[in-house]
Order: sequence, then C-alpha cells, then structure tokens
Amino acid sequence: MAPRLNFMDLSVDIKTLIVQHVIRPTDLKNVCLVCKQLHEIAVRQLYYEVTLDVGSANDTRLGAFLSSKNIGLPHVRKLDLYLADVLDKCNQLQQANFAIRMILELLPENTLEKFSWHPWSPFSGENLVLLYKKQKRMKWLEGIALEKDCLAELQKIPDFQKVFENVRKLGLYPDSREVLDFCHMLLKNSSKVEKITLHASFEENDSPIPNRELNDSSTGPGLITSTIFSHMQPFSKCSPLALKEITLQKINLRYAANTYCHLIDFRSVKSIRIFTCPGADALFAELSKSTKLPEKLETLEFKHDDNNENDGLGALDGFMCLVSGIKILTIDLTYAKSLPAAAGITRHGKTLEQLNVHASRIPEDCDDELVYDYLSFSQICKDCPLLEQVSVAFPPVSVIRSKQDSFVNFENCLGDLNHLVTLNITTWPNNSPSTTKLPRKVYEHLLQALAQQGFERSAAHAAGQKRTSKLAIIAWGSSDKVYDREDSQNQIIFVKGKQIDPLGKEKFTAVQIGWCLRKFIDAGPKSDLLSSPVSAAMSSYPPPPGSEEPHYTPIYPAPPADPPQNLLDGGAQQQRIAYPQDIYPKIENLSDVLQQQAQHASHALGGDHGPAGHAQGAQQAHQSQPGSASEQQKTNRLRKACDSCSIRKCDESGPPCRACAALDIPCTFERPSRRRGPPNRHAEAIKKKRRLEGDLGSGTSNPASPTNAAHALAQLSSLPPQLSAESICPIPTMNALIDDFFTYIHPLCPFPHEPSFREAWDNREDGRNPAFLALLASMIAVLVASFPRKPRIHIKQQTRDRYPSHLSLVEKCREVCAQARGVGYLDKPTLNVYDACTSYFLGLTGAYIFQWRQLRLYFGECLTILRALGLHKTQDQGYTHLGGLPQAIGSNGPNFDGSRDLKLDKITEQIGRRVFWTVFVGVRTMQQLGASFGELTILPATPSEPLPPLPLEVDDACIYPNEIVAQPVGIVPEITGFNINTRVYLSYSSLSTAEMAFGSDELFDWDRQQHMFEECLQRCKQVFDNIPEVLKVHSNSKGFGQRRQPYYPPMPEYLNMREPSLSAYNGAESQEARRMSQYEIQKANIYATHLSIRSWIVEKYFTLLEKTRKAQTQFALSSSPGAPVTGMDRLLSTPSIEAQELEKRMSEEREQVIKDLLVVLGSIDMVNMEPNGDSFTQKIRSIASTLLEVPKERKGSVALQHQEYLYKFLDILSKLERISPEGSDPHNGPVDDEAELRHWADLRDYQLRFQEQGGIYGFS
Repeated sequence: MAPRLNFMDLSVDIKTLIVQHVIRPTDLKNVCLVCKQLHEIAVRQLYYEVTLDVGSANDTRLGAFLSSKNIGLPHVRKLDLYLADVLDKCNQLQQANFAIRMILELLPENTLEKFSWHPWSPFSGENLVLLYKKQKRMKWLEGIALEKDCLAELQKIPDFQKVFENVRKLGLYPDSREVLDFCHMLLKNSSKVEKITLHASFEENDSPIPNRELNDSSTGPGLITSTIFSHMQPFSKCSPLALKEITLQKINLRYAANTYCHLIDFRSVKSIRIFTCPGADALFAELSKSTKLPEKLETLEFKHDDNNENDGLGALDGFMCLVSGIKILTIDLTYAKSLPAAAGITRHGKTLEQLNVHASRIPEDCDDELVYDYLSFSQICKDCPLLEQVSVAFPPVSVIRSKQDSFVNFENCLGDLNHLVTLNITTWPNNSPSTTKLPRKVYEHLLQALAQQGFERSAAHAAGQKRTSKLAIIAWGSSDKVYDREDSQNQIIFVKGKQIDPLGKEKFTAVQIGWCLRKFIDAGPKSDLLSSPVSAAMSSYPPPPGSEEPHYTPIYPAPPADPPQNLLDGGAQQQRIAYPQDIYPKIENLSDVLQQQAQHASHALGGDHGPAGHAQGAQQAHQSQPGSASEQQKTNRLRKACDSCSIRKCDESGPPCRACAALDIPCTFERPSRRRGPPNRHAEAIKKKRRLEGDLGSGTSNPASPTNAAHALAQLSSLPPQLSAESICPIPTMNALIDDFFTYIHPLCPFPHEPSFREAWDNREDGRNPAFLALLASMIAVLVASFPRKPRIHIKQQTRDRYPSHLSLVEKCREVCAQARGVGYLDKPTLNVYDACTSYFLGLTGAYIFQWRQLRLYFGECLTILRALGLHKTQDQGYTHLGGLPQAIGSNGPNFDGSRDLKLDKITEQIGRRVFWTVFVGVRTMQQLGASFGELTILPATPSEPLPPLPLEVDDACIYPNEIVAQPVGIVPEITGFNINTRVYLSYSSLSTAEMAFGSDELFDWDRQQHMFEECLQRCKQVFDNIPEVLKVHSNSKGFGQRRQPYYPPMPEYLNMREPSLSAYNGAESQEARRMSQYEIQKANIYATHLSIRSWIVEKYFTLLEKTRKAQTQFALSSSPGAPVTGMDRLLSTPSIEAQELEKRMSEEREQVIKDLLVVLGSIDMVNMEPNGDSFTQKIRSIASTLLEVPKERKGSVALQHQEYLYKFLDILSKLERISPEGSDPHNGPVDDEAELRHWADLRDYQLRFQEQGGIYGFS
C-alpha cells in the first residue's frame, strides 16, 4: 500500500499552484503563519497587489510595512493609493505626500508594474520625479494633475526612455492644459502601448476651458486631440496606434469620431469602452464601415445619455449586427425609448458570456427602467447558452404576494442558461398592494425569501435537464459605491449557501453578503458585472433607508401606473433648445382648494341644473371615490376637454375628471377659449375698458352658461378678474418697455433668463401666472425708476393723463406686483429663484426713489429667499427644493411638501448665482457710500462656507435646462462685464473683513493695515489687466465726447426721432448695435465702480494715516498684534513696502484717479450713463467730492488744474438725479422735461469744452 501523501511533502511548485487558488487575503495571511516555506510562497500572492490609504494617523504603521525585514516588499507589483477618509482634512494632502515619498524611497527599485493615485487631487511633482527615477519597469502610467509643472525635470532623468520600455497601458485623465501636455509626453514616449484610457474632466476645473475649444469641430481638431496626439499630425496621414483596449469617457465624439479612427486601428482592438461621450453615434457609424469594422472585438461597454431621436441606440443596434465575437457586453442608456434590439445581442450567442443591458426614459423623474418583452428575453436566453453573468431589469413582483406570471416567465427563461453563475435584477420588488411602508430589515427578509425561491427554481430546471445548477449569486439593485470600495445601500446581494438539518439533508439557502466580500467566494471571479454602476437603475429607485431610521419609512415604492406618453416626450424635448409650451406654469397649486370651490360650484348650480350638474360637481370634489353613485349618473359632454386631457390629446367625449383621477392630478379648465377666425375687435375693446376701469363686477359670468359644474368652477375661481400686463399699460407699450429692460437694465442686473422670459411673454403668461406678472411688474418698475426718459417716450404715444410723472407709473407697477404676489407668497411651496428676482427689483426701485425702508426690506427678503433655497452655496451643494418650478427656468421637481436637496438645472443655477452676486454688489455699494445695514451683511468666504462661484460667461441664449453650450466665437458675452464689476468689489475683501471685525476706520495694527491697503489697491487695479477690448475706455483725445448713438430727448416735438429705434433691435445689424449699447452701459458702470473703490481705498488710507500720526504724538503705538489681529495674516500674501513709499504711491494714486475720472466723464456717452441710475452719479459724486474737498496742500497738480471741470461735472450730475427725497411723491405733478434736457445739454457742453482744452493731454 502506497504511503499516504502529505501536503508538506509536495514539491514547492505544486504547493505554489495550490496556494494560488486561495484568493481571500485573510486566508493567505493564515497560510503565511504555517511555516517559513509557505510564508515565502504565499507572500508573493499576498503582496502582488497592495492598496493603501494615506493621509491619516495610520501612516505611522507604514514603517513596519516598509521594513527591510518584510520579505513581501520585493513582490509588490501593483500599488494603489487613496486618501484616507478622516474628519480633519487640514494638511491631509501634505501628510499624504510625505507618506508617499517615504514609500517610494524604501520600495526596492525597478519592481513596480503599476502605481496609481486615485483621488481627484493634484499629485506631488517631486514624488512623480522620484517614482520615475526608481521604477523603470512600469507597465501602467497615469497622466494626472500635478501640483507643479515638472515635465522639464522629468525629461532630465538619466535613462529617461527606459521608463517607457515596458509601458503597455496608459491612463490619461486631463483636466487642464498642463495635464494635456503631460498626457502628450506619456503617449509620445510609450511606443509599445496597448491600452489607453482617456477620461476628460474639464468641467470640474476651477477655470474650465470652453467646450468649443476642447472638442473637435467641423473645421478642425480641438484642444484635446491636437495636444495629446500632436506628434501624430497630420492625422489623415499618421500611422494608427495598434491598441488592444480603448476607453473613452466624457469625450465629445460628434466631430472627433473620424479623427480617432485615424489615430487608432480599431480593426485590431479587442475592448471598446465608451462612457458618457456625446456624439458616440458618430463613432459607431464610422466603425460600421467595412474598412474600420473591429475584427477581434471581445468587450463592448457603452454608457450613454441619448437624444430625442435615439441616434445612439440606432447606431449601436446597427454596429451590433455587423460585428461578431463579443464576449462581454454592457449597455446602459438613459433617455431611451426602447431597449437594444434582441437580434443584435443574439448575433453573439456563440461567444457571449456576460450581458449587462439597461435603459430608462427619464431617470431624473424616477421613471421605470425599461423591461424586455417576454419573446425578446426568451430569444436572448435560448440563443446565448454560454452566458455566465446577466444583469437586466425584470417585470414587477411583490414580496408579499405570489409571483406574477410575467416574473415567473422570466425566471423560466433563465433555465436555458446552463452556465449562469450571477444574476443581477436591477428593478426592486415592491410590497403591492399594501400601502404600509416596510422597515428595511423586514424588506430584506422578504427579499431573501424571493432569492431563495430563485435558487430553488434554478436547481429544479437543472435537475430536469440532468445537470447541476451553477447559479450562485442573485442581487437586486445596483451599487453606487463602486469607486468608494464600500458596500452600497442601493444593492442587496445574496449567495447560495447550504443548510444541513439534523438528519444530514442539505438544502439551499440564500445568505446576504456585502459587495466587497462577494468577490472572495467561489463564484466571486464571475461576479464582475456587480461592479458596474447602472445609471438607469440607480436613478429610478432610491436606496433603502438604514436600519437606524424610524419604522415605516418609505423604502421601495410600488411601480407607478404607466406614465402617459407626453411625459416621455416632454422630458426628451428638454434636452436642447425646445422649451416647453408653458414655461411659466400656474404658480398657484389649486389641489388644496379644489374641494372648497367645487362645493361652492355645486351649491350654486344645484337648484338650477338638477342632478346632472350636482353629479359633475361632486365628481370634482371627490375624485378619490370613483365608485360613487355620482359617476353612474349621466353627464353632459364638455364643449372642450380639461387642461390635462387637452395636453395629452385624450378623447374628450367622456368625463375628463375620470382620467385626471386615475393620474392623481387636478382637473382644471383654465385654458382660455379661443375662437377661430379673426378677433372680435368690438368685444376686445369692451374687455379692455373693463380691465382699465377695474370693474370687479364685470368679471361675473352667468352660472348657467357652462355646460357642467366643472366649467362653472373655473369661472368662479376667476373672481375677482385676474390682473394682467394691460393693467399697467397697453401691450405695444409693454413690448417696448420689455425691449428697453433687456437692452439697458439687463446688462447690469442679468436676470431673468431672457429666452424663457420672452417665450412666456409671447404665451401671455401674465394673465394666467401671478408670479410671472409680479416679476414683469417689478422689471418695469426698476426700468422706469432708473431710466424714466424711455418710458416717457413710449407713454407720450398714448397719453400722460394716467401717469403725470414716471413715479406714478412706478407706483402702479408696485401695486400690480403686490396684488399679483398675494398674501403669504413666502409660504407657498412654489417659492423659487424668480421670487428673489422680484424682491431685488422692488428693493432697487426703492433705492432709486429714495424710499430706504423698501430698499432694506426687499433686499433683505431677496437674500433670505436665496438662502432658503440654498442658492447662496457652492455648486456641489444641492438646491433646496420648495416646490415645482417651470421646466425651462427651474427645477421641475416632484410634488411634495417639505424640502430636500435636488440637483440644480443649469438655468436656475446660473440665475441664482447672478442674483446673489448682484445683491452682493448692491450691499458693498451701499456700504461704500456710507450706509450700514446689519441685516444685509454677507459674511466673507471661509473654507467651510465658500461663496458661490461667479456665473459662467455665456449669453442667455446658450443656457438650457440640462446643458450650457459654448459661447459663439468672437462675441464677448454680456455676463463678462457683470463678472468684471463683481471682481472689482471682491478685490478688497480682506479690507472689508477687517472692518467687519474691528469696525470702520478703526486703527488696530497700522503695519498690517498698510499692507492690506497696498494689496487691495493692487488687486483692484489687476482686475483690468485682461479686460476685453469692447469694455475698455480708451484715452485717445479725439474720441472724447464723440457720440456713438443718437440721443433722444424727452420732448413731444422730437418724438419722430424715436421712431427708428422702435424696431432698432430686430435685424442682424441692429442686434449688433444693441450689443454695443450694452457694452457701453456696462463700461460706464465698471469704470465708475473701479474709480470709486480706488478712491475709497486711498481715502481710507489717508484717514487712518492721520489717526496714526495723532496717536504717535500722544503715546507710542504698539506694533504687536493680538490674537484676532494675527488671524488677518492669512489674508495677506506678499511683504509690505516701506511706509513712506506707500504714502507716495497713495498720493500718486489719487492723482491717477482724477485723470481716469476725467477720461471717463469725457468719453462715456450720456445715454449710457443714465441706465445706471443714481448709482453712477452717486459713485462719481463721491469720488469728486472726496478728491476735491481735501486740504489744498494735499491736492495734486491735476486736481488743481481741472478743479473747475470736476465741480461742473459734479454739479450737472447732481442735477441729473431725477428725484429727491422731497420729490418722491408720485402725485406731485409732471416733471420738468425741459430742465432735464438743459442739464443733459450742459453735460454735453462741458464734455466738448474739456475736449477742446486738450483733455488729459492738456495737463502741464
């Protein structure tokens, strides 16, 4: 008998082969502890791939890992580094860099094959140089962001080319121009590269590069391809790269598809991964050509947000039917109308081993994931017998009821898959028909029973076919923690275990396991698809609540009823410029008051119309009782469908309330009835007269006129008659005022969003939407208050009897605004960013008419609304949803009470930032002019509470709800001037912070304060370093005072001069003229702001300088700061200059301010000063008064020479202040237009006289 074979007697080679099957790290550690020989064998596999978290207190343990006595250290081949998750992240990156340097110093040379830095934070350039010096056998290199540019230093490394001799894989992650150059260096030197991962992330950069510059266009390559592949130009004649794997992520392929086909020989590619690449259909179209069709493709992964026409899905289906031999297929589509064709999948039935297919229509709206029909899924399972891993959506099933037939049919189809190991069902089972929400633990227990049934059914199928079942893993949901290496609450995994009873019988049981541990079970290597996050499933189903949450919290809702087709179409159309028909929907939510109004309607009609009318009214009031007796009574056919049925194109023959009840939506009749043919002018004249007279009784309609109570309900809800824009002025005049607002006011206050506002105005939302009317009224009020000459010109065409002065028109606008907003508008769930716009315009109107209480009230209200909505935060913090917003101008969130953080749409995000920074500028302006409003304080930015970023510099026409397209080349956007003006106010933030802490004009540490004044002045002047040419005031004397556009005085005899400008901004040339006018208006505001702040800083300096000298004469001023003063050092960067030198510079700066002020006053057109309102004159007056009222011995030569002109300019600008606190009564009578015209003429005369004297070139 042969002796029994002992494991320790085996040869080392056999032991090594056995140990290689031990995959769990804890088991390998135990093997290492058995004996020295097994330690030497197991340590190779244990240390082959090492993952470390650096930047925490655990870095002290690296000493043992890096010890020379650690025999596993030479076997490290792959090193992955992450930043540790710690609470205190202060200096974490510096600590991590030190730990990484220690690792690289102590690791043996030329052993690593892969070194990967996973955080999206810059890597130390010094550590990169050290890595390339010591590790020259790397097979994987990464192009990532660096703390500093070290390419030149890298290329000086001895034997630099040896670093790339073994490189086979490149990970390129460009997010800036510097990283693009780094990626180019890697690609150029890696001649043997076989795998490239190109993942762009420019949108996360602090200074993102415009898409039009990054991506290829129809005229040439973009920055990405022209930089990374620059050594291969011209692309049409280059030798393509012979790659085996290519991964593209966030690369716009619309015009780059042909370029990449020149750069890469796709015929030899085995793996193609395309993730979130716009225009990917163009690449599939190119690859479908016979000369470029991949011949060895084995892996195809495609994650894509499709467009309305589903071009991506169509191109994918065509490509799938042409290529062959795919083994791993992953498809994840959003905004798709259907799933990929089964024929394209079954074409690869002889090779397909892993299938991961998902699609959803509108994931943001919690739309169900699309499910294959039974025939298609059955065909896939029959024709693809080699499948080992499957991830698809299943039909709905309840965890508390017997399985539905559709779900069972899908399970039966899986019986044809003999090799199936892992099944991932991404659609969550529900607890229908119960309405009680299940606790998480209860739900998991019921889900476990469902998984166990799945294992048993698979075993039964296998037994029927005389084989064993290989199904080992059943998972629900999709992990959203793949990149965090954590178990996800959005995925529940069960593995097949064995349960042995006391009699020794075995049976299957489902055992729950975490995502991280499932790869260490026997079936772990065949569960790779669980590591693929599915956007469709993740967005459709919220993650289950944690066990710490209270009982009966909502977990997995039952599938909603089939959504109507219009929801799909409406969401899909939202992708591009096509705004919804109703951009400003009804702000009022009538669902809370429908029952009361329905009861009033039924009572009003009950005695006159008998049971039919009462039945219909009861049906409106009790939509939740479809089985009531009222439904059984005969109802009259409506003359028109309800609002919802009309939108969905339903048949209006039946009661519309039944359809609305099924969808759980209000049934309203608020759409205006429009007759065919030309309008009835006589009827329109009567309606107009009633509106102007404000006759409340005129809106009363005969209750017998509607055909049912529902229509009567709509009639009753219109009492009293709704306000409209015609309550302010006629529509033609309103059109002219709106045009003037967006021409003259919008450059200074760049909200609302012009395209969506104009579309809403074209749809006459003012008659249906009170919030829109309030916004419109506030816009007209601020236009009239700041620029009254324009409204007078328009109103003179009608009559001035109704509005004897512009203040009376302002009062009317404010009255209409107050009536439209109604009582309790801040408590409405529909509060949105446009309510903040309305409040800001009302506050600004109060400022222009010297009503300071209204100014403080509405500015504070605007700031409160922004803070309540979360729009004062940075972009990575969500928008606190307080109600549904119009789709084209704000988040169209779910209809629920309360608040939660939702992702901002692009329009709301940009408008919120614009409003915030406009309020910021307004507050700083008031503080600069001497006002002190504690309730309007905006705290300075801190690391934990930063201020929101400035708005993107694109015009409104480039901003859509879901995307922001590139600004047209060569056109400076309107928002550029706005941002420049904001940066001027941000330039003295350190000085503002100091005054907030220690008080205005307070002396606390003169040395630091001098440094602060120097830096603030320098930053203020640096803002103008890169200002666009169109926003510059040129100092050439021949251009002074020359008008670039006509001036239209407010006189009746000059009305014919206004006619050409009535259509001034309709054609292409006139659009350009409008843009130039907006530039000039912004130019006046920017330069006035810049000069006033420079003058303000200089005068602050001299004020404190005098205080310092007085204090020094009394006692020795201590220069040692206290603790609070020392904290101001972080606001200062460079060492200060000498005190005498700084005083000299400040004196010179005062002279330069006077020169620049004369240039501005002599060169900016009068018509461009006026839209800035009193803000411009106040700033100029404060500068001139400050500079000219100083003691004569401190005046410079410029001030003395041109004192007369400055006084005259100041006097005229003071007279041009249209109103005063004493004259702010709207009933004082008409304004003296001739006097105002004379003041404008005087200003023009002094501009010309100043020019004749030589301007600033006449200085001696």
